[in-house]
Amino acid sequence: MTPVFPIQLKKPMYYAPLYVLLAVIMGVAAAYQPIISMLGLAVLFMCVYAIYQPEKMSYIVLLSTAISVNYIVEANFPGLEILSLYKLGILILLVPSMLQNGLRLKFIYPIIAIAGMLFITFFFSEWHPRLTLSITVKAFIGLALPFFFLMIKWKKETVQKHIRIICLLPVVSVATGGILQVAHLYSFLNVEFTGAIRVQGANIAPHLAMLAFIGITVALIETKRNPLHAKFLYCTLAANFAILIATGTRGPILAMLAMAAYYFFDMVKQYIKGKLILLIPLVCSLALIGGAVYVQWDNMTKRSFERQTGTGIDLSGRTEAWNYFLKGVQDSPLTGRGLGAVTVANDGSLYVGFVVPHNEYIRFYYDSGYIGCILLFLSLLVLFRMIYRVIPQRIKIYYAAFILAFLLYSLSDNTLSTIQFIIPFCWYLNGLYILSTTNSKKEELI
Repeated sequence: MTPVFPIQLKKPMYYAPLYVLLAVIMGVAAAYQPIISMLGLAVLFMCVYAIYQPEKMSYIVLLSTAISVNYIVEANFPGLEILSLYKLGILILLVPSMLQNGLRLKFIYPIIAIAGMLFITFFFSEWHPRLTLSITVKAFIGLALPFFFLMIKWKKETVQKHIRIICLLPVVSVATGGILQVAHLYSFLNVEFTGAIRVQGANIAPHLAMLAFIGITVALIETKRNPLHAKFLYCTLAANFAILIATGTRGPILAMLAMAAYYFFDMVKQYIKGKLILLIPLVCSLALIGGAVYVQWDNMTKRSFERQTGTGIDLSGRTEAWNYFLKGVQDSPLTGRGLGAVTVANDGSLYVGFVVPHNEYIRFYYDSGYIGCILLFLSLLVLFRMIYRVIPQRIKIYYAAFILAFLLYSLSDNTLSTIQFIIPFCWYLNGLYILSTTNSKKEELI
C-alpha cells in the first residue's frame, strides 16, 4: 500500500543543512545558557537517531509515557511548561516515522472534532476572563497530538512490539520510581492526609493507575486475540493488577468490572467445555484478587470513608468540583467558555489539584458546551466503530467492554488529557486495527 506521504528520506540532502544550523544554535546557546545548550544537544542526538532509526525511536517514545515528566522534572521555559515541551518533543521525534510509514487519514475525525471546538471557541464561546489565546492554542495542540499517533501506519512487527511495551509500562514506571527513590530524586510512595499509602512509581498514583488500567485491559484482549503469548500476558496481567491495587485508585477498578466479569465468565465457560488448563489462571486470578482485597482494604476504606460527605462515599472532592464547573458554564451551555478555559477556571475555591474537573464530559462541556462535547465524543464513537468492524469476532465483546471501560473511566478522571492514558490508548487502538486488517487480508489470500 502506498503511504499517504510517499516521501523518501534522502538524509544527506534534506538533513545536512539542518544539522549545521542546529550545531550553530547550540554553540551560541552554550555561551549564554549552558544547561539549555546541553538539553538541546541531547534533543539533537535524539532527532538524528529518530531519522535513522524511526521504528526504534517509536519504542523510546512509547516507553517515555511510563514517566510523568511534569512531576519528575521541575523546569519551565518562558511561555511553555515542561509537559508542553514533552508533547512537542515526542511529536517531532515521530515525524520521520510518519513520513516513512504514512498516515491513515480516515482516523482523523477526533482531530477534526477538536479543530471544530477551536472554531467554536473563536467565534461563539463566551470566553472565560482568564483564558488567553496561547492557552487555547496549547490546549488544542495538547488534545489533538495523541490522535496523530493513532493514524501512523506501523509495520505489523513493530505493532507487536508496541503492544508488549504497553503491557510493560506500569512495571517500567515502578522500576524507574524505585531507582529515583534510591537516588532521592522522587518519592516512590505518596501518603495522603487520610493516612492512605499509595504507590506512585515514576508518576503520581492516578497516572500510574492509568498505565495499569491500560496494561490490564490490553492484556485481557490480547490473551484472546493472540493466545500464543498467553504466558507473557498472564504475567503482566498479574503484575499490573497488583500495581493498580497498590495505587489505591478506585475509578479504574470500577470501570473495568464489566470487562473482568465477562473474562471470568468466558474462562469458566471454556473450562466447562474441557479446557482444563484454564483452571490454573482462573485459580491464580481469584487468589490474586482475594489477596489484593485483603492487603488494600484498609487503604480503600480510608480513602472512601475517612471524611464525612453528602454522598456518603468520599470521592476526593470530585462532587464539589463537578458542581463548581457546571455552575461556571451554566450561562453558556451550547458553546462553553472556550477551549482550555477549564484549566484556568479554578479561582482557589477548589483544591489546587482540580486544574480540570476529573470528568472528561464536564471538562469538554465547560470548554465547548453541548455542541463541542457531543462533536468530540461522536467522533470517538465513529472511530471505535471503524475498528470494531475489522477486529476478529472472538474479541469483539472484549473490545466493546474495553471501550465501555474507557467511557466509564472518563466519568472520574482525565482520560483524554493525560499522557499516561491517551497515548497508550490511541497507540493500542491503532495497533489493533493494523493487526486485524493485516490478518484479514492474509485470510482472503488463502
